[in-house]
Amino acid sequence: MYTSSDTSLSNPRQAATPASAASISSSSGGGKNSKASVEFVRYLRKTFEAAYGHPSLLSATVRRCENPGLVSVEYTATQRDFARDSKRKVFNSSVLSIQNGELSKVVIGTPTDATDIQASLRSPTDPSLVAVLRSLTDSKRVVDIWRNDTLVKCIDVTDKHGAFYGDSTFGSLAWSNDNTRIVYSAERPEYTKAKPDNAGFVSSDDACDGDITDDIIGSVGGVADPRFYEEESDWGETFNGKRPPALVVVDIDSADTKVLGSPDGITLGQVQFLPDNGRNDTPRIVFTGYKHTVRKHGIVYCQNRPSGIYVTDLGCESFECIHSGAVRSPRVTPSGRGIVFLSTMLGGPHASTSELVYYDLERRSSRVVIPIVRRPLDGQQKIDGTLLPDGFVGVYADRLPLNPWLRIENMPMRDFLVFTSTWRSTSVVLTLDLEEQRLELQSPTDNKSSSSVLGANGDLLVGVTSTPAEPGQLMIGEARFDKSLSKLHVQWHRQQNASAPKLAWRVVKDACSAQSESIFVYPVEPCHETRYFWSKGGQESRPLVVFPHGGPHSTTTLDYGPLAFGLARLGFGVLLVNFTGSLGFGQDAVLAQIGNIDTATIDEIQRAASQIHSNKEGDANATVYLGGSYSGYTGALLAGLVPGYYRGIVLRNPVINFGENAAMCDIPDWCWAELGLDYDFESPPELAPDAFAQMWQASPSRLSSKVRDPLLLLLGAQDRRVPPAQSLSYYYRLKSANAPVQCKVYPGVGHPLDSVEAERDSFVSIGRFYAKHIFKLDGS
Repeated sequence: MYTSSDTSLSNPRQAATPASAASISSSSGGGKNSKASVEFVRYLRKTFEAAYGHPSLLSATVRRCENPGLVSVEYTATQRDFARDSKRKVFNSSVLSIQNGELSKVVIGTPTDATDIQASLRSPTDPSLVAVLRSLTDSKRVVDIWRNDTLVKCIDVTDKHGAFYGDSTFGSLAWSNDNTRIVYSAERPEYTKAKPDNAGFVSSDDACDGDITDDIIGSVGGVADPRFYEEESDWGETFNGKRPPALVVVDIDSADTKVLGSPDGITLGQVQFLPDNGRNDTPRIVFTGYKHTVRKHGIVYCQNRPSGIYVTDLGCESFECIHSGAVRSPRVTPSGRGIVFLSTMLGGPHASTSELVYYDLERRSSRVVIPIVRRPLDGQQKIDGTLLPDGFVGVYADRLPLNPWLRIENMPMRDFLVFTSTWRSTSVVLTLDLEEQRLELQSPTDNKSSSSVLGANGDLLVGVTSTPAEPGQLMIGEARFDKSLSKLHVQWHRQQNASAPKLAWRVVKDACSAQSESIFVYPVEPCHETRYFWSKGGQESRPLVVFPHGGPHSTTTLDYGPLAFGLARLGFGVLLVNFTGSLGFGQDAVLAQIGNIDTATIDEIQRAASQIHSNKEGDANATVYLGGSYSGYTGALLAGLVPGYYRGIVLRNPVINFGENAAMCDIPDWCWAELGLDYDFESPPELAPDAFAQMWQASPSRLSSKVRDPLLLLLGAQDRRVPPAQSLSYYYRLKSANAPVQCKVYPGVGHPLDSVEAERDSFVSIGRFYAKHIFKLDGS
């Protein structure tokens, strides 16, 4: 356990006054806002809108036009609407020219608001057919079936079930092989509330003869359905108050809608139709079933939950579990011979290295085709029969694309899978030849950009590329099979940027650890945009934000991030720290952090900051900290361990007290697992005194008396992942000790603080907080 006297965490700041911007000064007083203060807030708000105003691509499909040099792309994106403080879903289409690695727009469609669309899917066997799940403003829910540009069926399903599920965990939408049915996920129907009793009269329609039993269904005798008030927990963060999902089958011709049953203790999602088996049997489906015997544990961001891959027919009379563990994302091969899915270690870290498993439908057996990699590979290697590329670090993917299959001309039975994975501090595109068991890297790992794939169709791929300074842009890939080398190659076509970005970035290696590195994003020189925080001087005078990621088993990659971009645009160097335990560095790196989360990470964060100071790329007298969730936890630890190191510390929904979090959050197993303690999903342990004592020793709460640096707490009132009560207790203790602490609570907002209003206010608050404490405003 570190203490504030550890030399590795010593304070580098000297007595020198930090370089300040002349336009920031103390308050004018008099009860009125100064014009300078108003202009500063306006500047922060405009910077926020510039950083957060870009669309974020959610999904895309691509098709080749009759002209071989042209492709048609349909895509859906989310866009923040600053006038209405909402996030809108937008659909658009374009015809693109792809030649010599460059992409240009030939025809640009008109953006269409698609906020009411929960999911849509074009039939893989008949591209003219599209199914759309739509939630209307009058609380109605409908299923639209389109053929080309004609609405051929609109089916009202409002009374059949609750809200559609459109998320990646439980959301589903699939066409049957003959295009006569679709299946999707929605809340199961609500049990009936109490209805007025009909004066004691019981009709034969309501009841039958017989003795008193405990099997009552529906609202009877003026009393609610017995199941209405039974405890039925939801799936935690982002699923607040949602009833469990059920699979729903719609017959397109008859409009008949049927809610399917499910096994006890299993929640269904991610459904796909299996290929016909040559008989006129009821169509079969495959899906992921998440298991819950005692309680549901929060599931978003958690890949380690007990689950199985199940097969059943649409009658749902029997369910076959073909693979169990912590599995997800089943995808049926185009050849119809098998299913691939992801599998992660059950329990322990919430995310870690995954293996890719193939299930042979004919042989009814599974085999691992991409194994778990413990350390980055030194050279190309064959492991478990699969040839893996040089430097391969393992598979890190929350899910596979909905359309992950490439089809190469003259190779109709060859299955090529494409997906995105984390590779150290970048996102990459990988392809797997299932027949040859050969994995290929299809995008660069040169630390210049990140790439991800949204889907495939035939020999085409559609993806996104971005950098820390450039928001995501569509890219189109063309796949070709080189028979002489027996390998697949993807040529990417990208849109050329009109102007060079004003920000620079690079990956900074940790000299003491191969499992830790950082991304440093920074303005190259002072300019008009940086005038408040960095108006003059060399890089040694540039203020520095130390910004590790949460999780802890996550990664900051070279993908565009609006918060880091916005801070760099203000004039900060932004140090995005990946540490031991981050994903993308091998399974050993993930496991090395278990039991050491309050020590090893702290050292690596401080070492990364000191390296920037030593390189004279950031001002030690103007260094601040920003963290959320787990990195809010490390920030709170640093506040007590190294008082005086940071001019200001911002904590977004931080873990402050492990024991309190274990008792209240939606993922109590996190608190046990990260400390190296055993946790049983089927028999959760009691929070006994010895366990609580160990959690207390790892908690920032025990260091609250040592905090003297300015703190800003930003909390979501509806946070289920790290409930705010522990942060409020921390705030009250610091306030009673006259520590310089501020706290903001955003109503109706959860763990990510991701409403437009919460994003804007927190960004502006961070900017004002840093300005105040870097430049010592108001005499502070």
